[in-house]
Amino acid sequence: MMDLAQIYAPVREDLATLERLLQDTLSQDEPFIGELVTHVLRTRGKQLRPAMVCLSALACAGNAGSGPCLEIAGATELIHLASLIHDDVIDAAAVRRGQASVNAVWGNQVAVLLGDYLFSKAFHMLARLHDADLAAAVAGATVRMSQAEIQQIKYGNTPHTDERIYFEIIAGKTAHLFSAACRCGALTAGPSGAHAAALGEFGLEWGMAFQITDDALDLVGTAEHVGKPIGSDIQTGKVTLPIIHALAHAPEADRRRLEEILRSPNGDRVPPEVGEVTAILARCGAVEHAFQAARVRAERAAASLARLPSSPARDSLEALVQFVTVRTR
Repeated sequence: MMDLAQIYAPVREDLATLERLLQDTLSQDEPFIGELVTHVLRTRGKQLRPAMVCLSALACAGNAGSGPCLEIAGATELIHLASLIHDDVIDAAAVRRGQASVNAVWGNQVAVLLGDYLFSKAFHMLARLHDADLAAAVAGATVRMSQAEIQQIKYGNTPHTDERIYFEIIAGKTAHLFSAACRCGALTAGPSGAHAAALGEFGLEWGMAFQITDDALDLVGTAEHVGKPIGSDIQTGKVTLPIIHALAHAPEADRRRLEEILRSPNGDRVPPEVGEVTAILARCGAVEHAFQAARVRAERAAASLARLPSSPARDSLEALVQFVTVRTR
């Protein structure tokens, strides 16, 4: 299987250009803001969203290094980074990708305002497109993200067995931004609506697979792998797919104990209880159920790529399907 460096090879130079564009866009004469921006850019993750914008453009015979493509790629990355900063405030998280979170170092007030700053810069990049349709697509995904975050808080600490609610939340939180990234990348290549639709579907299904997997790895992965302490979703009361499956299918005694733990105040959950939850999930196959759901979504993502012409960029997108699937093993 290709690693991310190999997957990104067709757009490596474009991503390097994007890095410079982001530095220029976020550059500040004010030293404190510059310090904050440097911290955030230093702790960036896999750059999946900008890579998928560029690969989608290239898969449609477009120019991944064009101004419109890079502006969209940059905007999606900044929106993602802003959402993570706000997530860490909501979750009172001290660590992000192995480094101290913004809120842990500078406090919640600065973190909230820095997230707002990155959101505003993202929409400034979209405004430079002078293309209302592209800007509206990314803005719409951001609206869905905000709605999903509110919905997630609404259902936090409320054990339930409705997988539909979970899928709606992760579609809004994660998948729709991937979908917009891929669709908009394709549209920068020209008016091929069929290819743009296929890539939009790819991004949506791939994003669902990615988030389902991330939620499962929170229970069985490593802190180094997921970039945060294992079991953090349990600590913050997130009702993810493995939890939902266990509440529906675990033996009665396990279900009662799981509900008791989930209904306790977030700060009262201690590591032994987190271990108890993971044991309950293991006994009823809840994590494997989630991994299987992720594989189904990944297969749908792969099927959507069949509507695109063969190219190195399409090969890279197909390799991303393998990447998200292998993470489930």
